[in-house]
Amino acid sequence: MGSSTGGVRVIEKAGALMEALAYRGPQTVVQLAEETGEPRTTIYRLLATLQGMGWVEETGKRGRYALGLTLMQLGRAAVEAGIEHRLAAPVLRTLRNETGLTVYLHVLRGLRAVCVERIDGRELLSFGLQFGGSLPLHAGAGARVLLAFGGEALYQRWRAHVLERGGEAEVFTQRTPRRLADIEALVRRVRSTGFAVSSEDNTIGIAAIGAPIWASDGRCLAAVSIAGSPEEILNKDRQPGLVEAVRRAAQQIGELSTPRAARSRSPEPARTGA
Repeated sequence: MGSSTGGVRVIEKAGALMEALAYRGPQTVVQLAEETGEPRTTIYRLLATLQGMGWVEETGKRGRYALGLTLMQLGRAAVEAGIEHRLAAPVLRTLRNETGLTVYLHVLRGLRAVCVERIDGRELLSFGLQFGGSLPLHAGAGARVLLAFGGEALYQRWRAHVLERGGEAEVFTQRTPRRLADIEALVRRVRSTGFAVSSEDNTIGIAAIGAPIWASDGRCLAAVSIAGSPEEILNKDRQPGLVEAVRRAAQQIGELSTPRAARSRSPEPARTGA
């Protein structure tokens, strides 16, 4: 079994465990093993990892486990953004199958983009953004989409935050845009084109394309992005098709989440200093 295949299998096992907790409530290791068909040793290992991430918690009744507060907060973040997981998930899976790349759904929380869904592509991005993880709004395609289309108030809060840091944003790699003027130029480009492209902004070896999900009232609900190697994402022959696929998926999710969403339409760019 290859490393990427093994990684996907572990994620599938963890997903089955969390689904059991979601639908059946707090359970013991024995009950989870029966429900998922996995050995108790595997359940113990998964629970230890998920507890460390805050996705699973041991209840007051010792030996019983339930979904953790962190996972519930992620779900609430998506609901507050207006995105229904049951509607978005099939579209995201189709995007993954169409492109073969890892797919993300990002929502805004404060001045960060939080990943509330991740579907791995043919190559497992072990060092990429994980489910439940977050990024500052200047670093990454999905995050930059939220910054560009999140509204004037959000933009000004973010700008003030960067100015408090002396006009430079947080740096992750040598390719992370950090100067305020440089980031503002990128934001202008996103607003002009309607999508964002990043390359190794926050992780070496990973590039991405992101697009906004629009509500019927013109609000940006969330962002969809795909990630892969820079060779895949930045390929001049392939990139137009990838951009179209991401934008189509974002539009479909917007239409499903808000049935009156304007089709193939984006609101006027906000008038800001960017």
